[in-house]
Amino acid sequence: MTPDSVTLDCPAKVNLALSVSPVVAATGLHTLASWMVAVDLCDTLTVRRLPPGSASTFHIGFAPDAPRRETVDWPHDRDLAVRAHAGYEEHLGRPLPIALELTKRIPTGGGLGGGSTNAAGMIVALDRLVGAPLPADPRHALACSLGSDVPFALAALTGVPSAVVSGLGDTLTPAPTPGGHLVLVIPPFGCPTGQVFAAFDQIPEASYRLDEAHLVRRAAKHGPNHHGAQANDLAVAAQTVEPRLTQLLDAMQRCVALPPHVTGAGAVCFVYAESANHAQRLARDLNASADPGLAPCTAEPVCFPHPTPPA
Repeated sequence: MTPDSVTLDCPAKVNLALSVSPVVAATGLHTLASWMVAVDLCDTLTVRRLPPGSASTFHIGFAPDAPRRETVDWPHDRDLAVRAHAGYEEHLGRPLPIALELTKRIPTGGGLGGGSTNAAGMIVALDRLVGAPLPADPRHALACSLGSDVPFALAALTGVPSAVVSGLGDTLTPAPTPGGHLVLVIPPFGCPTGQVFAAFDQIPEASYRLDEAHLVRRAAKHGPNHHGAQANDLAVAAQTVEPRLTQLLDAMQRCVALPPHVTGAGAVCFVYAESANHAQRLARDLNASADPGLAPCTAEPVCFPHPTPPA
């Protein structure tokens, strides 16, 4: 028997390393290679089946405990979860009326993939409501059509919370899930992804760029021991677009004397912690800091969830 309602926790992702190619002339797009890992900062998505002939309804808002206060200021037809529902209906060839309740905690414009994980959650929820999931190829195609982070988000929800992701986000190689904890530092601003990539295109190619094979080897060797130096090709471009990001990184280094990292196109940053207690202490220190670069930010301790078998 298929359920009438499905509720999922949709996790944010962090890029532990990110390599981006110059723009590919034939497509106008960048390819990437990234070690992506899910973390336990989650949006909560509930999808309820409605009677045939009903109009679908979508309620999207931020939770009171979200680490950054935000309002939903985008139209529903631009929301990735809503677009995933429309794409799913197109693949089915028939309407699938639903009521969506989406409670968000993952900040927008942070590089944490909040919209992408919601889209993936919608696909998983509809698979369960329909009772006959989309075949693997159409489901993967739908995920890819919604954005380069959606295929990994779908993998994270179905048992693969750590992977090296390459191409246009469409190729995934499972990787070890790191142990340990992070502290996310969430500023009151975001970095527009399009502007960050435009700034990246103006930067001469750097020697530290990592290729996919290097990332796979690194993930395989250092998965449980993730404290080595990380690289993010978009970090400099993100700081060009949003100079406050440089101030934030400098303030984090001063406050906790640990190397800070940028996830995705920014603006969320993170530091590694040795344990849950260490993460809590770091978060307290960062939240209590009077440094102007940190005062408007929120530090949130998170951990890497263990792989779970697909439901």
